[in-house]
Amino acid sequence: MRKVLMIAYHFPPLTTSGTYRSLQFARYLPGHGWGAVVLTVRAETLRAPGILDREPLAALPADTRVVRTRAIEPLDLVLRARDRLRGRPSKGNAGVPTNGGGEERTGGWRDWVSDLLTVPDRQVGWIPSALSAALRIIDEEDVSAIYSSSPPASGHVAALLAARLTGCPWIVDFRDPWTSSRFAPDRSLSLVRPLDRFLEAAVLSNAARVVATTDEMRADFAARFPECAGKLVTITNGYDPEEALPPLDRPAVDRPFTITHAGTLYGPRDPSPLLRAVGALLERGAISPDRLRVLFVGSTSGGMPWRGLLESPLLASVVRFEPKVSRGEALRRLAASDLLLVVQAGTDLQVPRKLYEYMALGKPILALVTGGATETVVREERAGRIVRPDDPEGIETALLEALRGEGLSRPERPERFDFRRLSGALAEVLEEAVP
Repeated sequence: MRKVLMIAYHFPPLTTSGTYRSLQFARYLPGHGWGAVVLTVRAETLRAPGILDREPLAALPADTRVVRTRAIEPLDLVLRARDRLRGRPSKGNAGVPTNGGGEERTGGWRDWVSDLLTVPDRQVGWIPSALSAALRIIDEEDVSAIYSSSPPASGHVAALLAARLTGCPWIVDFRDPWTSSRFAPDRSLSLVRPLDRFLEAAVLSNAARVVATTDEMRADFAARFPECAGKLVTITNGYDPEEALPPLDRPAVDRPFTITHAGTLYGPRDPSPLLRAVGALLERGAISPDRLRVLFVGSTSGGMPWRGLLESPLLASVVRFEPKVSRGEALRRLAASDLLLVVQAGTDLQVPRKLYEYMALGKPILALVTGGATETVVREERAGRIVRPDDPEGIETALLEALRGEGLSRPERPERFDFRRLSGALAEVLEEAVP
């Protein structure tokens, strides 16, 4: 069996959304003739790793080797040193705009420091240890190819250097766009923007194959890098067909109708349109507060402008924001809900991973989207109700119909998003890249 070195910063026990794509590839690639050696970060070296969950690691083949290396964030170190010099409690990089969460950039010195120390991203400090470990693994193991996944793009830079130093064929996997992402930081220093684009171009030109998770993202890369069009391929995200799912809860008869969103709210992922629609229905008496619950499970970042909407006691009585939970608990919350919410406005090139898990659960979906890749999947799979975020009347109508049990079709598990099949597609890409 051939081996692939998988460089994936996000990997269990981290519970960020990006962990599960690489995890599923590592799990199912052996069934297609490729064993994986995973290179990832040591969670205990991160400043704020969040909730950790080791349970998903049990799904890996017993002989899968996982190598973990230390990570540092240069920006965090600088800010901690500044705080010590000032004799203040260290906040690390708290309060420094990342702009990934929709925070306003001021053009001050903190933005310049942030720009200089976060090229290509905040995880740049992982590159030296990742590169060192990658070279050691390639020397120790019979590695036939390298695979790297982003974000963060620092993993691609480490893989680029490892590929150049060893001549090992390299496959790049983009879960999200890079410089064309709506979530990419706005740089205060103009000289940094060309450096971001230079690194992106270097990655695409040196990779043997480039994988995008949507056709829209692949087309964007092809338009901006036409010389690389022949090496671009789409392998979507998906669901784990062998994951044990919790039983679906009974319909809302003797309990409130529950709408749930799982995942991080930031940037254009703004729940305000839904909250305004719910608030309007409550104010008019069209919905009774004891009949409805709106649940947001996960983290939030940025200015969170919707917080002001919760000053309404009526709306606040039905809306709950809860912290991030383990994967198993998140699935239980979703299975116990009546309607699952997707918010994806203004991001045409990517599809949130939660949509595939929503479809795997077979729960009705309300998608607040503005066209692009997410709407395409929902429409093609007839997976839910599509409403524009700027259509308050449409959102209100969708909510009222959902409460009456109208138009709540349950999506089937689309076979094309089965990760066993997707891993087979990646195995074919690996075979094409290896001489």
